[in-house]
Amino acid sequence: MKNKNADGLRGVAALNVAITHFVAAFLPSMLHKNYPSTFPVNAAPGTLFEVLTSPLATIFYNGHISVLIFFALSGYVLTLPYYSAGHGQPTLQQRMWGRYLRLNIPIAAAVLLSFAVYRLGLYANVQAATVSGSVNWLKTFYPDGITGWAALQDALYGALVYGSGTLVPPLWTLKIEFIGSLYVLAFFLVKPHARTLAPMLAAFLLLYAVHKEESIYYFVIFIGATLHRAQPGARAKLALLAAGLYFACFQFESRAYDFLPALQVHGALVWEKKNFYNALGALCLTLAVVHGFGRAFFEHRIVQFLARISFSLYLLHFIVLCSLGCWFYLHFPQQRLWLLPNFVLYLGVCFLAASLFEARVDRGAIRVSHRFSAWLFSR
Repeated sequence: MKNKNADGLRGVAALNVAITHFVAAFLPSMLHKNYPSTFPVNAAPGTLFEVLTSPLATIFYNGHISVLIFFALSGYVLTLPYYSAGHGQPTLQQRMWGRYLRLNIPIAAAVLLSFAVYRLGLYANVQAATVSGSVNWLKTFYPDGITGWAALQDALYGALVYGSGTLVPPLWTLKIEFIGSLYVLAFFLVKPHARTLAPMLAAFLLLYAVHKEESIYYFVIFIGATLHRAQPGARAKLALLAAGLYFACFQFESRAYDFLPALQVHGALVWEKKNFYNALGALCLTLAVVHGFGRAFFEHRIVQFLARISFSLYLLHFIVLCSLGCWFYLHFPQQRLWLLPNFVLYLGVCFLAASLFEARVDRGAIRVSHRFSAWLFSR
């Protein structure tokens, strides 16, 4: 049931998130068109800056599209057993009951590690943000007064249930990942086998009623679970790639996207414009890749290495960025040229830490979750 293309896409997406956060920390104006209310505008942009912040270039540091790809892949991978003959329901049940342990053991380890770094006073993001200009983003993390009790709460349930990212900021996505995975597994366990569309539309109405604008993320997980049924041909995959890249590169203040309508009903905004079009892009790209597009690339051993450490990289890169990355930024000249060795060091340490974490923590979490769910359903 393993889909190496899907794994490879997850690995590339995790690397993209790590790159995006480095850019957001030290080159914040490059993300202004993606998040105009968060990142400052460049008062004197040059030609190179305009090229590097053009829609197609920003795909290389667009963490939001990567997160949406994670959600689409989650729905796709979790429901693989449903589309396999013979053992769909028992496997879905086991995945549902093992989901907390699978996700939360690595999360708890990352939260406690981050708290140790915090107590040692190694985070330098506030000082670095003042210099880099990322005051609306980088400066907001790791505030004074984080207690051990707060860290323990996040480690046990805060991240998965409430999306608390006090010590590991990207954990807001893991709440959606966890709750969304329970939703989609429960849905495929109880829905009529011969009917999907009508029950899913009913589920979508309920999801929107409960989660409002955030429901777009849960929709992506559900739609990701239906990508098994599609069988796109070679031309269709190229069309999906083109459409996916176009919507994935959505920017505000851009002629290529200003004409796209906002999704409104009776004048009320249903979803934020970037979220909606990025969701379309993520689903198109995921559909093309999981059905074989770019197989030689996504199955390459380097990309498969990224796939293996993807969850660990996602959990740890922010700790490295706000400690070592910010320390380097403050102690060396704040010139663009010095960002290159900082970036190389940052990624190198991230890869090393993620490799160790994957071997010592993440693999263990997978084993524990499998054994626990197997024990629950043993005769």
